This record gives sequence, structure tokens and C-alpha cells, in this order.
Amino acid sequence: MALCSVDDVRVHVNPEKISDLEIYAIITGVTDEILTKAGSTDETNVYLIQAGIHAAAAITLKRARAIGELTSNKTPEYEISYTGIIEEIKQHEAERDEYLRLFMKSSPEYMFSSPTSHAGFNHHCGGHHGF
Repeated sequence: MALCSVDDVRVHVNPEKISDLEIYAIITGVTDEILTKAGSTDETNVYLIQAGIHAAAAITLKRARAIGELTSNKTPEYEISYTGIIEEIKQHEAERDEYLRLFMKSSPEYMFSSPTSHAGFNHHCGGHHGF
């Protein structure tokens, strides 16, 4: 199963050189990571779904940038949008972290879990991630 669909991700980001199959592979990896970080198996939780969508959107943009899709055109408008892409990636990562935080805050299991698990989550939130 997956937290979201290719269409969910394409609503936010839609690079032409990234196939639906590649986005689905990203979603599959993101689903495992989000559920692991959340300590949950609930793929129907709205917070985890949103975290998954934003995580997949950020990785999709990174992949598009890495393969050169977002660097091929050097018009002034594009240079502006390229800087915007970096900010858009950061925004999706921040949204991912916020939805994970909201899940943790709303999860009874998290509220009664040990402080060491809280510290582990806080370490992963708000900083640069290897997603």
C-alpha cells in the first residue's frame, strides 16, 4: 500500500521528465519512511497521508533537478523559478515535518510513549533530511 497516489503528488509538482512509475517508486519509499518515523501502520491517517504527499513532492522535485529537467532553460524567468524550486522543496519538507508533528501530537500512543522516542523524533524534525 501507499500513503498517496501519483495524482496526489502531481497536484503539487509535475515535472515532465519524471514518469508516473518513478513517482510511484518515490511514494513507496516515502510511505515506508513516514510510517516508520511515525511508529504507525495507519495508511489512512490524514496527517500521515499529507506528510507522504509533501515528502514525495520534495523528492520528485529533487530528482527532476538532479536529472537536469529544471536546469535546461536559462531564460531570466527560469532563473527566478529555479530559485523558487529550491524554496518549494524546502516548503514541502517543512509541510512534511509539520504533518508528522501533528500526527505525533494527536496520537495517543505517542503521548504515552517513552521520552527517548520523543527525542528521536525531534532529532528528525525541522532539520535537513535524507529523504
